[in-house]
Amino acid sequence: MRLSHRAQIIQESAIRKLDGAVAKAPEVHFHKLNIGQPDVPTPPSVMAALAHGDSPVLAYGPSSGLMACREAAAAFHARTSPGVGPEHCVVTQGGSEALLFAFTALCDPGDEILVPEPYYTNYNGFATVAAARVVPIRTRLEEGFRIPPNEELDKHVTDRTRIFLFANPGNPTGAVYDEADLRRVAEWARSRGLWIVADEVYRHIWFTRSPLSALQLTGHEDHVIVVDSTSKTFSACGLRIGFLLSRNLALMERVERLGQARLGAQPRAQHAAIAALALPPEFYDELRATYRARVDAMMTALAALPGVSFHRPEGAFYTMARLPVPDTEAFARYLVTEFRDHSTGRPESLVVAPGPGFYANPADGRDVVRLAAVKNPAEVRRGVEILGAALAAYPR
Repeated sequence: MRLSHRAQIIQESAIRKLDGAVAKAPEVHFHKLNIGQPDVPTPPSVMAALAHGDSPVLAYGPSSGLMACREAAAAFHARTSPGVGPEHCVVTQGGSEALLFAFTALCDPGDEILVPEPYYTNYNGFATVAAARVVPIRTRLEEGFRIPPNEELDKHVTDRTRIFLFANPGNPTGAVYDEADLRRVAEWARSRGLWIVADEVYRHIWFTRSPLSALQLTGHEDHVIVVDSTSKTFSACGLRIGFLLSRNLALMERVERLGQARLGAQPRAQHAAIAALALPPEFYDELRATYRARVDAMMTALAALPGVSFHRPEGAFYTMARLPVPDTEAFARYLVTEFRDHSTGRPESLVVAPGPGFYANPADGRDVVRLAAVKNPAEVRRGVEILGAALAAYPR
């Protein structure tokens, strides 16, 4: 029987593709630096709110989310973007659904989404489901993954271009775009009739300067969408609560209709999100200190490895590292299926996310991997030590 074209072309996750091979080696302790799943405990108030319920029925919630949750998310964003209200916010099932809603609301089949590359691998999957196409704009490790100048952006625009999408801070790069670049890109996009979709899932994890939210771009209210999530900031990936925000009310009415087609996000999870959004300012200071220590541990360990180059994250907790191997897909599989370090008395190895999955043309990522500093500093250091041992042992 025939499968749809989109089912046949949808990309395998670069982040999870080795999960099956890992599961076949339960005797090995794998240091998993491939996936953005922090081991930081979820705040107790969030766990308590998730456990609390005063209804005997797990009922449907409103399509756009509980009003209390929309109000909490709007108030949270209004701290830096005054004037954001609940009418500008829809609760989604994770940031993933918010991105899918944005692509579906803005793109017709065959339309194009411009994305600085390397980019979050699942953008490809969301675009495929929406029958759209990701068009990459190359950025480079040596330049800190900066957004190219307008004349370079213009080379990628066609009559099918609808969206300029970016993550700030970046996944997988850890880059933070400065205010001047964001304002430049917003003006450029408006002049060419394009929507801005800003993936701000990591906006509260930064180390040098606080990223500007796209909602703060005055004069661009009608063509800006922001995607947010409780997953990373609150170490609540399994909560699956995200947000789509825009001041364009015509768009928000259509997003409400998309929500009606899938009913609503789980209400009890939304109460947990409300608790998360109410955490005090010192929570964010501790959050950044936690990830700064982990990123520092990773950077120090990587700097000790010969032949390895990398970008020091300015935000989020990822780095793209260039390795002295010809094919990081093959090297990542070697780590999981063959290499074992026995120096601690037990078999250990490492899981990384091979670089090709973060590029439109897989050949462009053959020499890089994404590493996530999501474990405690000691485990991060140990993971990078294993990386060094594996590079030394890898047959060339």
